[in-house]
Amino acid sequence: MKRVIKKSLAAGVRKLRGYVRSLEEENHSCARDHNQDDFAYPSLNCQFESVLSEAEAGKKPSYAWGVVHAAHLAAQLNIKSISVLEFGVAGGNGLVILERVSEKVERIFGLRIDVYGFDTGKGLPKPQDYRDLPNLYLESAFPMDVEKLQKRLNRARLQLGLVGETVVDFMNARPAPVAFVSIDLDYYSSTADALTLLDAGPKFLLPRVHFYFDDIMGFTNSEFNGERLAIAEFNRAHEKRKISPIYGLQYFLPPRYAQAEWVAEMYMAHLFDHPCYGSYDGLVRQPFNGGTNLRDDN
Repeated sequence: MKRVIKKSLAAGVRKLRGYVRSLEEENHSCARDHNQDDFAYPSLNCQFESVLSEAEAGKKPSYAWGVVHAAHLAAQLNIKSISVLEFGVAGGNGLVILERVSEKVERIFGLRIDVYGFDTGKGLPKPQDYRDLPNLYLESAFPMDVEKLQKRLNRARLQLGLVGETVVDFMNARPAPVAFVSIDLDYYSSTADALTLLDAGPKFLLPRVHFYFDDIMGFTNSEFNGERLAIAEFNRAHEKRKISPIYGLQYFLPPRYAQAEWVAEMYMAHLFDHPCYGSYDGLVRQPFNGGTNLRDDN
């Protein structure tokens, strides 16, 4: 029995030492000068993990990664302020985290980030038909206590009402360019309404907008209902603007996040008709020397 206990303790100590060593290696990697790297990913991964080091931000790595990369693109294009949006706020935990993430990313990149949350304020509307997955979602689900949530928010602005109406009002208010969008609307119909924001003029959108789609995995989600159907229909209806998964993202992330579900839920809207679409974005450093790993594997 004693021998078994000793073996278990020794294995635990080895595991702990390995964990500490991995942390030391990561800290060393992030402390080094990244200016000579061929790619921006090692540096952006360090900034991503720096944002996640705050307790609240760590609950939504998808938000941290999306906002960091959106802010990097804006900074490369010399854009001084951007907007980040959450569609489907419900109780508000995600919007609070988006605020915290944005506050830290602002300090890293030296730009202003406006935060907006879109929701009916009364829970889900009635499903319109089978495309809204009525087998999963019911009218009035995910209600919001507006007054309670307002007290938790520092800066985010709530856009309350049906998405088809609030998106129009939001774009008419001439916001800073939209850079990151989280879609957690559950329904095909609401998601299709939210994606109309991508019809705006180039002044109100970055040439590439980072997206997180929450409701595209598992259950009865498919290409023929829900958020995936809204994406597919948007792509069919637009010749010069397309929404695509970020393929192979797991190979560009710090290894500990590579297998997380949210990685497969990150998308990018490409505005090929945007005047800045072809502008240098800093992801591949110039000149390209071909000598730097995309990420620091531990």
